[in-house]
Amino acid sequence: MRIVYPSLPYEPQTIDPLWEPEYQWARSNGVEVTLFDVETGRLFPRQPSATAALYRGWMLSAAEYEALGRLTPLRVDTAQYQASHQASGWYSQIAEYTFSSCFQPAAAPLDFTSGQRYFVKGLVKSFGPDSVVASEAQYTQLLAKHQVPPNEVLFVREFAELKPESERRFFVVAGVAYGAERTELPAELNPVLARLAPRLFYSLDVVQFMSGEYVVVEVGDGQVSDLKEWDVTDFVESVLKRLTIANP
Repeated sequence: MRIVYPSLPYEPQTIDPLWEPEYQWARSNGVEVTLFDVETGRLFPRQPSATAALYRGWMLSAAEYEALGRLTPLRVDTAQYQASHQASGWYSQIAEYTFSSCFQPAAAPLDFTSGQRYFVKGLVKSFGPDSVVASEAQYTQLLAKHQVPPNEVLFVREFAELKPESERRFFVVAGVAYGAERTELPAELNPVLARLAPRLFYSLDVVQFMSGEYVVVEVGDGQVSDLKEWDVTDFVESVLKRLTIANP
């Protein structure tokens, strides 16, 4: 296996410090590594091998990911990357296992007539503490503060009270879910793995309602997902090692 990691901006021979622990593990375990400078679109070494690579680094736009794919073959193609990275790529597949949601342009009104609250986010990122809205005024303020264009499609989700500190991140490799410190995916969510096949590598965030029921918060592309509660040693031993032998 080969892994592409991000370099420091405009320094294509220097690994970004955030990713250095994974990078050093890969090098010490015989995994071929390549550095990618997204600012200049350069790889180091400049002529990497033809071995298909896994990307592990900062979030890339579809255009940036496509550009990387033109420089080197990737194990996760652009379509599969987008299918995990954007909410519109996975929500319909697992709708019954996550919060009831819809996609609509920012200019479309939300219904607050019965005291509803919503969690509003983009197709990729949330708006942080501003994401929960309970009135038209709050929604208007969110759009203005984050300069959301009227035609931008938003992911609007029903609000629910969640059990504090219950959110966990799982990484899924070739249909098998791995949790930090060997935490197992809640059994009632196992059908999600089949629904999201044949993705090679993605993250699955899971949370618990106050009632005790587990639901999926969101799916993400594993290549650009941070570790959250994982430590680096656990991640490389549980996840990266599996990726070295997993079929694309």
